[in-house]
Amino acid sequence: MSFELAAKTEAGACLVRLAEHLAEDLAAHAVDHDRAGTYPFKSFAALADHRYFTAAVPEEQGGLGVTLVHDVVVASTRLAHGDPAVAIGVNMHLQVALNILRRWQMGIASGNERRAAAFEASMGMIVNDGMVMAAAISEPGQDLTRPGTVATRTESGWRIKGRKIFCTMAPAATTLIASVRFTDDDGGERYVFAQIPSDAPGVEVLDDWDALGMRASGSNSVQFNGVELPAAAIRGGFPAGDPLPYMERNLTAGVLHGSSSLGIAEAADTFARSDFIERGHGVARAHTRMLAAENAVELSACRATLARAATLLDEHYAANPSTDGTDEQITALFAEGQAAKAFVNEAATRIVDRALALSGGAGYLSKSPLSRAYRDVRAGSFMHPLGVTRAYELLGHVSLGEAPTQL
Repeated sequence: MSFELAAKTEAGACLVRLAEHLAEDLAAHAVDHDRAGTYPFKSFAALADHRYFTAAVPEEQGGLGVTLVHDVVVASTRLAHGDPAVAIGVNMHLQVALNILRRWQMGIASGNERRAAAFEASMGMIVNDGMVMAAAISEPGQDLTRPGTVATRTESGWRIKGRKIFCTMAPAATTLIASVRFTDDDGGERYVFAQIPSDAPGVEVLDDWDALGMRASGSNSVQFNGVELPAAAIRGGFPAGDPLPYMERNLTAGVLHGSSSLGIAEAADTFARSDFIERGHGVARAHTRMLAAENAVELSACRATLARAATLLDEHYAANPSTDGTDEQITALFAEGQAAKAFVNEAATRIVDRALALSGGAGYLSKSPLSRAYRDVRAGSFMHPLGVTRAYELLGHVSLGEAPTQL
């Protein structure tokens, strides 16, 4: 009997089944792309053909109608069973899509028709235009709330200059969601997310991704060489350096990043146990049973932790349909998501390590999925937001009743 996480809604259950089906196809190509360090465009096309990128768009807007964060997270764990390098890129698209959904719902609930229409148009681009979004957020040595990439006003709009790293899925995405900093009319610095077409003049996706793990994720660097955007492309945002609105816009990041780590751990544990049984070793030695038991304990804890954090988000959204909620709620929710991410990232690494030990020398060979899992699972701990060191810093402040002043 399997006790993997299950969706709460029928739409979510359909997405989980679709993820399980697609994972089989992803797995068939994962080994070769990992070995070569190439992006799996055919796997990306399969996801697009099955409309997976529309998952978080309501059915009435033409999407798959999975509006619970919990159900998106469950499906993401299954997708990571096949190829976590692909799944992490999909998760970054879905994080933005879930934010768009949330803003649309808030516009409807508050009676702000103009706001609702703007976000409905974005959902329409995902459904009708096939928009797939990659996050162009990370920068070398970055201050998370003060992007180094700058938007400067021009006579016709804005000019974007800067460099981003770890832009997962950049080789295939149609749109780059870039964090930029600009100066408003009052001279204050503001942080905003700009939607930049990946084929816009001045956008350069560099062929520089060569890493220990997640080798097929297409986490290339992107250079913005004076990219011109219209005036309407950048407005609003929030004061640069303010951690609270940054946290609010990244509430789902922790659980989505954690879903990939859990998926890797689940697949590694299943493979190692099945392989051990098929090799017919008879009665397992005490230490072997201990390895399997410890994995069972930590998998159970990971599933419970991730499901709880995702459910807290869904409950918060339901209780605050027209507003973001209080500052205290946002901080607490972000901290819960980051605690879940930190725990699952670290526990998943231990689970994969035990699975490798359970497999013996066979798992150490490059052709073994455990070899790839051993490398891939280590990526979760440094993925923002938040990398593990910053996560513990934040959690220490929040646990001691101190308001975080930076991230």
